[in-house]
Amino acid sequence: MRTAKQAFTLVELMTVIAILSVLIMLSLSMVKQVQRRAYAASCASNLRQLGVATHLYLSDHQQLFFNYSENTDDGKLWYFGLEPWSSVGGPEGKRTLDPTKGPLYPYIQSVGGVEICKAFPYDSALWKPKFKGASYGYGYNTFLSGRSLLTIEQPSQVIIFGDCAEVNNFQAPASPNHPMLEEFYMIENTFTTVHFRHDGLAEMLFVDGHVEALPPEPGTEDARLPSEHVGRISPVGSMKWLW
Repeated sequence: MRTAKQAFTLVELMTVIAILSVLIMLSLSMVKQVQRRAYAASCASNLRQLGVATHLYLSDHQQLFFNYSENTDDGKLWYFGLEPWSSVGGPEGKRTLDPTKGPLYPYIQSVGGVEICKAFPYDSALWKPKFKGASYGYGYNTFLSGRSLLTIEQPSQVIIFGDCAEVNNFQAPASPNHPMLEEFYMIENTFTTVHFRHDGLAEMLFVDGHVEALPPEPGTEDARLPSEHVGRISPVGSMKWLW
């Protein structure tokens, strides 16, 4: 005698599909969560590397911090590279930069290099490059320019570098009706340039070498591109974390 094979009913089939859908959604959510944590850990490692490179620089330069930027015969020397005068003011995304001329370059190489922050949305349609290529995605505390390390009374309360970006709606291809996100290179007391790209937090490197994730100062996030969470770590005009 043959035993009849029972088939799935439509209700049972739909139930199985619903359960599988929930499991897939939960799995994807967990993968994304793990990925975000990995990106934050990688970013913190980058900043620690920058911290070691900075202190090596300081030991060779009478404990004086490098300038954010300065004019030279060859061009504008940013702390992350030299932009020749022929490039200054040129089209966005086409400006050239020689990173090997930056004051930190040899020290960054000596510690094994620094990777680009993986949480910065370089593959997004909202990204607007400034130079050819990227430059890590971090900004420098401009109030340290030329300052002596010996004058910093609380090194655990003053940042050197941190996650940084700017909302741009005034340089093509960005426009008032199409704001875009670009790398930015400074953190100071008036501009809105801190990028809270790690689950609403921004990784910050302090003078004493530790890295800490800070939340945005309430009410400071840029409303032009709310999805990117660009804001400040202190009120406008405040020197908290900067001096």
